[in-house]
Amino acid sequence: MTRLKGVWAYALLAGVAASAAAPRAAVAQGCEPIRFTVPVSLGGEGEAYQPAGQWRVTLAYRKLLSNQWFMGTERADDQAPGGVAPRFSVHTLIADVAYSFNDRFRARVSVPYSTGSFERIWADGLPHEQTASGIGDITVQGEAWILEPLTHQRGNIGVGLGIKAPTGSHTRPSQFYTPDGPVDFPADQTIQPGDGGWAIMAQLQGFRQLSTRTALYGFGSYMLSPKAKSDVSNSPTSTLLWSVPDVYSLRAGAAYELLPDQGLSVSLGGRVDGIPVRDLVGGGDEDTIKRSSYIIFVDPGLSFTQGKNSFTLNVPYRVKLKRTASLAEQAGLGPTAGGFAKYLVFASYSRRF
Repeated sequence: MTRLKGVWAYALLAGVAASAAAPRAAVAQGCEPIRFTVPVSLGGEGEAYQPAGQWRVTLAYRKLLSNQWFMGTERADDQAPGGVAPRFSVHTLIADVAYSFNDRFRARVSVPYSTGSFERIWADGLPHEQTASGIGDITVQGEAWILEPLTHQRGNIGVGLGIKAPTGSHTRPSQFYTPDGPVDFPADQTIQPGDGGWAIMAQLQGFRQLSTRTALYGFGSYMLSPKAKSDVSNSPTSTLLWSVPDVYSLRAGAAYELLPDQGLSVSLGGRVDGIPVRDLVGGGDEDTIKRSSYIIFVDPGLSFTQGKNSFTLNVPYRVKLKRTASLAEQAGLGPTAGGFAKYLVFASYSRRF
């Protein structure tokens, strides 16, 4: 079997998808596809195809920190609630277990755990912080190579299909701060472990080895949420509910074996994460709080593989974004604004058995 070492890691690292979103009302924050759920093909796997009967266990980590406020494409911190950009931080750890039935088909289960904090200037004119943590939305997925691996060792196309279950809470309790004082209310949806809905996960990935030390990779994923809206409003006095939106992610680039004998590879590519204005199914786009947007990153990374152990690190850096107006916002139900992270941090450790 062809071994691409760290080069192939990045075709698999592309599987890091933010699979749930954090829409929010005009008085709240967050437009990123926040939740780091799966599929988690985090890479560093050391070979293009996972051999039959092999288990692979991966621990993956993502850091997201946002303290910048945007209206459309322009940064406008002074237009945020209280004149100060809200700050939210989400740390997520995922345990992912994959089993290969043969070198063409495999299945995986991924369980995320997240902890988040959210701070803003509230209606009482003071800064307050909310926190939320817990098990997130679990994903089960099957993956397959379209072409026979034995005869396509230099390139292939893979597909994946799975289900995201609403195992994570989207109603962790906190307080909403009004001019008259705090009111018991769920924490901001940007830091909730789950989004409250089932989803169908679809992905397409591929690679092409250009030379012994260089490969191209590409990856796309789409999370389809049939549920139109959650059962949580954007404030204690509002009748507008949060959307449970579709989310997509695209990645492409090239990887190069920098030190083949030491198992060290580097990569450089682009990444796009987004929430579409209209969901494919489910509706609810016209009368829910939905923070549609897209973010473009330059995506450098490295991979280190030794024996059965692999490590990866990617730090996507934002180069462009647009906070696109949702249908509700186009109808005048709020400004086109929200918070975004300047960069993300993805790291993983993987071991074969």
